[in-house]
Amino acid sequence: MSTDALTFDPAALADASSKGDGAATHRLAVLTGMGLWVPQSWSEALRLLDLSAAQGHGPATDDRTALTALADLGQWLTPPSPQPLMSGPAILTVSGFLPPALCDWLIDQVRDTTHPALVYNPDTGEGLRDDIRTNSASQIGLERMTVTAALIRERIARVAGLPVPGLEWTQILHYGPGQTFDWHVDWLNPDEPGHAPDLAARGQRIATLLVYLNDDYEGGETAFEAGGLRHRGGKGDALMWANTLPSGGIDPRTRHAGLPPTTGEKWVLSQWLRGRAPTG
Repeated sequence: MSTDALTFDPAALADASSKGDGAATHRLAVLTGMGLWVPQSWSEALRLLDLSAAQGHGPATDDRTALTALADLGQWLTPPSPQPLMSGPAILTVSGFLPPALCDWLIDQVRDTTHPALVYNPDTGEGLRDDIRTNSASQIGLERMTVTAALIRERIARVAGLPVPGLEWTQILHYGPGQTFDWHVDWLNPDEPGHAPDLAARGQRIATLLVYLNDDYEGGETAFEAGGLRHRGGKGDALMWANTLPSGGIDPRTRHAGLPPTTGEKWVLSQWLRGRAPTG
């Protein structure tokens, strides 16, 4: 069974794995870590990952090597508490959220797969190019998911206190000199017709979390209109904010921008979080 032909059917994957198919074993490890169509178990996911590597599947070997950057699993799944940056809107930081080696690994995973980043079309809800956003992006969806990336998503969910199934697919963003994501909000406007189906199926984007994957550039701060805040984390630091108020309504104070680097290139992990799994 070639990697391209792999399904997401756990029974078919388990059968192929029992016959020595390392690619099938690797995919089954990912599904097990994420709890998709099989009971969730990190210990079993890691066992399957080791088996896939032993079966000679190169991506599993690379995946396993990346995991050496993690602390012990219990520590990894107990991230430090976020610290508030300011009074008013809930904007918080987490120092050292990812180890530097994993930051480098994430960049390497997507370096050759970035494409012009899109914004929501307010009428249709589909993505479109717009001058407000000139950076590029690469999405880590299920087809490209690894055990390491799934563990990063688990850590993100735990630090935010939100369910893993509510995470949208993780994106890695790249900003070259002068590239920007101008002033915008991450919450979906219930008054826009293009947003209504998404909101009905998935609920509101409760929170956003960024991880700064490098720091060898100038400029490139994350800017908020609230308080004139300009923030730039070090490599591996996270920035998180709530797009909604405790009442559940949207928080307009979270309007923000990704300012352009003046020199060098900026890489950042971007994660939007909802409160529940999609229903359609």
